[in-house]
Amino acid sequence: MGHRDYKNAGFDAPGVQHNVMAFVGNGFDVQVLHDYDAPIDTRYTSFYHFLKLRSFNSANPILHEMEGLRQAGKEDWSDVERIVGELLAAGTLRPTDLAHALREMQGQFSEFLNLAVPSPLLASLGVDSMDRGLAIKSLSEFLGDLPPAGYRRMEFPSDVGNYSIFNFLFVNFNYTPLLDDFIYLDQDQFDPLPYRTVDRNFDFKGNPKGIPRARVRPGDHFSSYLMTEVVHPHGHQSVPRSLLFGIDEPPTRRGNQDESLRLAKPFWAQNVPRYEHLFDDTQLFIIFGCSLGESDRWWWRHIAESLGKERVRPDDGGVYHPELIIYWYNDGGTNLTAAEVRQKFFEAAGVSDSERRDDAVVVVLYDGSTERAWLNTKKHP
Repeated sequence: MGHRDYKNAGFDAPGVQHNVMAFVGNGFDVQVLHDYDAPIDTRYTSFYHFLKLRSFNSANPILHEMEGLRQAGKEDWSDVERIVGELLAAGTLRPTDLAHALREMQGQFSEFLNLAVPSPLLASLGVDSMDRGLAIKSLSEFLGDLPPAGYRRMEFPSDVGNYSIFNFLFVNFNYTPLLDDFIYLDQDQFDPLPYRTVDRNFDFKGNPKGIPRARVRPGDHFSSYLMTEVVHPHGHQSVPRSLLFGIDEPPTRRGNQDESLRLAKPFWAQNVPRYEHLFDDTQLFIIFGCSLGESDRWWWRHIAESLGKERVRPDDGGVYHPELIIYWYNDGGTNLTAAEVRQKFFEAAGVSDSERRDDAVVVVLYDGSTERAWLNTKKHP
C-alpha cells in the first residue's frame, strides 16, 4: 500500500503515476510574510516577544530556554524543540512537567498565528497565486530550478512522459494555511477538463530551462494529469488544540506508556499508520523551507532510507529509484554549499556514512534574488 492509485480514478488514458512528496517548513511562511511586508513573522523569536508582551508565565522552562537561544542567535523552531529533548535527557524536569509547559504555550501560539497571518494577507496571497498562475508554475516548471549538473544526473525528468499522472502530496509542517492558499488549484489557473476531445489537464515542462546535453530535449513538455493534496501532520491554526510541539520519537522507550513518548510529535500525529506507507512508492521527494532539525528525524530517516532503492511499478513493471531535491536558502550570513546541505540532511536523518546516497540528492541553493518556480511568492519577480 502506498499513495492512492489514480489510474483507476476515471481518467480516459492514464499512463504512469509519479508520486511526489513535498515537505514544506517555516521558511515558506517566513518568505510569504517578508514578501508581503508583514510587520511580524512566524520565527520563534517573534513568538517569544509576543509572550513577553503578554506577561506569559515567566517560570515556564521552555520560555526560559527560548531566551537563551535568542541570545545565542538561534532562529529555527527545531532549535526550540531540540532543547525539549535536552531537558528530558538531563532529567531536570519530569516528562509531565515538560508536556505541561508545552501545552501552556499551545493556546498562546494559536493567538500569535492569528495575529501574524490575518485574513487580508491570505486573501492577497490567494489572488496573486490565481492571477499569476503561481501554483501551476510551481508544479509544472520546478525542474527549471535545478543546477544543470544536478538536472542531468536526475532520473526523474527522463521518466515522465505524455499521459503521466503527477500526484503531489504536500506535507505542510506549518500550522498556518499559507501554503494551502498558495497551492490551491482555483478555477482561473486550473481546469479539470480544458480540452474538448481529451481529458488531460496538466502540461508538465520536462526541461523548462533548456539545459543542453540532457536526456530530455529543451522545451519538451508532456500532456498529462494533475492531482494535489495538502496534509498538516503537526496541526492546523484553525484548531488550536491540534498544534504539536515536541521531540522526535525517543530512540528507546519503556513500553507503550513511557511518558517520554507523550512528548513525541510522531506519536501524537500517528505518523506510522497515517504516513509511513507513502514512502513505499514515492518517486520524488522535495524539501523546502525546512531547517533539517533532529525533531523531524522520523521524516528525514524515511526519506534517506528510500533514496536510490530500486522500485518496481506493479502495473507495468517499470523501474525507478527515489530521488530528493532540497531547496536551501542562503541569506548572506553563514552560507552552506550543496555538499554541506547534503551532509546536514543525512546527519538529521541519523544515517551512517555508508548508508548515504549523495548521488540521489540534488540541492538548489537560492537567495532573495534567485529566479525560481517552486513556491515563489515574490510579488515583483
